Amino acid sequence: MTRVKPHPKAWLAGLAGAGTVAATVLMATFSTGASASVATHSHARPHVLAKHVSPFGVGASRAARHVSRRPAAARAVVPNTPIEWVSNSLPVGTNRSCTNPGFSTISAALAVAPAGATVRVCAGTYQEQLAITQSVSINARGAVTLLLPATPSDTVTSCDTDGGAQPNQDVVDICGSAPGTQVTITGFTIEGNWPSDVCNDSLYGVAVLGGANLTMSNSTVEDIGGDPLTDGCQGGVGIEVGLAQTGTTADTGSATLTNDTVKSYQKNGITVDGTGSSATMTGVTTIGAGPSPAIAQNGIQISDAATATISGGHVSGNECSLTNVCGPDSFSQTQSCGILLYDAGQTSVSSVTVSGNDLGIYNLEGYAQTYYAPPATLPTQALTSLALANRYENVYFDEGNATFTSSHLSNGNQGIEMGQASYQTSPSVVSAMSDTITGAAQDAVFVGSDGVSGDPAINLTAGHSKLDTSNGGGVVNQSTSILNIKNDWWGDVNGPSGWNFGAGSSVSSDVDFFPWATSSALTAFETCTGPTNGRATTSGTDVVLCAKKGTANNYLANTGSGSVLLVGNAGSDQLIGSSTGETWIIGHAGTGNNVINGNNGTGFIQERGDTNDTVLNASGYTVAPS
Repeated sequence: MTRVKPHPKAWLAGLAGAGTVAATVLMATFSTGASASVATHSHARPHVLAKHVSPFGVGASRAARHVSRRPAAARAVVPNTPIEWVSNSLPVGTNRSCTNPGFSTISAALAVAPAGATVRVCAGTYQEQLAITQSVSINARGAVTLLLPATPSDTVTSCDTDGGAQPNQDVVDICGSAPGTQVTITGFTIEGNWPSDVCNDSLYGVAVLGGANLTMSNSTVEDIGGDPLTDGCQGGVGIEVGLAQTGTTADTGSATLTNDTVKSYQKNGITVDGTGSSATMTGVTTIGAGPSPAIAQNGIQISDAATATISGGHVSGNECSLTNVCGPDSFSQTQSCGILLYDAGQTSVSSVTVSGNDLGIYNLEGYAQTYYAPPATLPTQALTSLALANRYENVYFDEGNATFTSSHLSNGNQGIEMGQASYQTSPSVVSAMSDTITGAAQDAVFVGSDGVSGDPAINLTAGHSKLDTSNGGGVVNQSTSILNIKNDWWGDVNGPSGWNFGAGSSVSSDVDFFPWATSSALTAFETCTGPTNGRATTSGTDVVLCAKKGTANNYLANTGSGSVLLVGNAGSDQLIGSSTGETWIIGHAGTGNNVINGNNGTGFIQERGDTNDTVLNASGYTVAPS
């Protein structure tokens, strides 16, 4: 996979946004001093009023009662929450309403609002940057647009220094000045106003830093950074929550985002970055620019040990179209990503639609950088009930651990892809269960490898899933590992084609595909004939003979003219083909000395890496590399 890490601030010193190429990181150079990356930006419920129900029952009324007279209890004293009113369409008045406001700018109201205050902003467009350092609630009263000034400041708060040589520029700068700073924003449109060709890697619509927490709902963040169709610099993030500083420290932030939209960003829609940073996103939509000849965008990025829970919502429009740089080859070309988990902490993604991106979801863990130190135990990312329909790969598992369940993957080139490569420091361990993959132009599941000796072993289990013939291929395994793809529906009652006698979606060697489902409902599964006293033979067709696990010296033979699958185990078995039929022979990996005798017939043989096996009379067979 072409892998590009979010570049740390240290790289930026004196570069003014220039792209950097590292020896182990492939980066696509775009415009002058600019670069595209598959990965990352440079760094890194509305309240529902319940209907009142009478305690005496629905429709009941409360009759007067006689009660003994007691002194009335003293009413609790509730401190008044200060409310500041802002309008730039009427003269400043007595601060009581939109028709009688106390301030003409939001910044002026924030400057005097004590912690815990509410700022109500009346309909209009306000061209200003907000510096928020205290707990405050900011609510739109009507259509409110907050627009970046034509000449923005990069010293609004102390958190702006996170940008190093390029200090942060933000439309909304939330910088916690005390532990537990809580900021609420509701109903806003937050809009950037940078030149279309700006080259700055520290531009944000909303930045949440200094340990602050943001709760934002029903708001839109748009036009952040330069023009993503022409500007290849790696700045422009809609919402940035936290920033990694070193491998063990970060300027932290946290956020709860509900029913928000982030669009027309230059690099990333939403980034959550650094140890201690976190976000909960519900019903959030991020929309990229579509095919861009200038930059590889990402919809949502969780990185450098930050954690997140993402549910509902839609991520789309992140595609890169630069000729000879971006493209479908995940090993050599750059791609845009819908949801990017790059050295992320524990993250769950559920019930999200990810469509119209180059790559739907990408997971990489354990990749050390100067600003990220991998933990001793990597988290297991949980991806559940997703709808994925993307241009190239729907989901790519690079390094680390993940569960991928109950999801529907459609179209694109690959459904699930995994990589095995020499750069990996940890293997990819994935359990993909109860998924449906349809319409993949190439393969439902593809495991690629660079073929370098000593590559980490792939560990993939994909069970009780549907991999039918609407896909160009079923499962292709180029790695040195054996894939566990059992109890799946391949589109045919006799299972997969290729290395089996079925007519379903094809399967390559080194894939454990037996037993397979014999119904698309996944309620019935193929059975095998086991040995009696160590022997099992058949003269039938479309029959499976299986060696009994845990025993040695089994004898399995095709004695007829039909198609037969012989499945051995790690014992010293004899697996005998037919001279007149076609036989598929699988000698499972182990230390036993299996004898595989093709009997001068035709068929397919897999030794599964057991170099102790003896293969005889197999000139008419296709033999997989051992």
